[in-house]
Amino acid sequence: MTHEHVIRFKDKHDLDVYAYDASDVVIRYATLFMGFYGRDLETDPRDLAPGKKPRDEEHQKARMGIFPIFGGSVRLSWHDLRDNFIEYTFSFDEIFPDRIIPHPKELDDRIIWENPFFLSRTPGIILEIINRTLNIYTIVDIGLLVLGTNDEVECFTHRAKIFTREF
Repeated sequence: MTHEHVIRFKDKHDLDVYAYDASDVVIRYATLFMGFYGRDLETDPRDLAPGKKPRDEEHQKARMGIFPIFGGSVRLSWHDLRDNFIEYTFSFDEIFPDRIIPHPKELDDRIIWENPFFLSRTPGIILEIINRTLNIYTIVDIGLLVLGTNDEVECFTHRAKIFTREF
């Protein structure tokens, strides 16, 4: 019987929020209270986030800060393209009940499972708002043996969509 390898969230995670075709985005989570693409005054014109471009995902990282696993409810609010207000509250425990971070199974034989250093980098969660849609991704750096070597290691960043909700 083959041993199935899994990567799990442990005691902390990183986080980031990206918005496209939305404005007045606010996130409340653990100690974080942050807003962007907002108006200073009600009379100001909307600061609408640009639409998502095909290469935007390449630049998405989780860099807002390290949070304890899982630090309470996540409260998001924003305005869609038509300026409708959307609010959603959820828990990462609901999204990740087993705390597993997906990884490409075809790389199992190259992942350095026995050396925790190569799996100890803090995994991230990306919240992506596109107009009336919320997508949640995991992003994790994995140490891989370079093909054809016994000791060279390369860092592979894996991003996976975990959750989508339309409003």
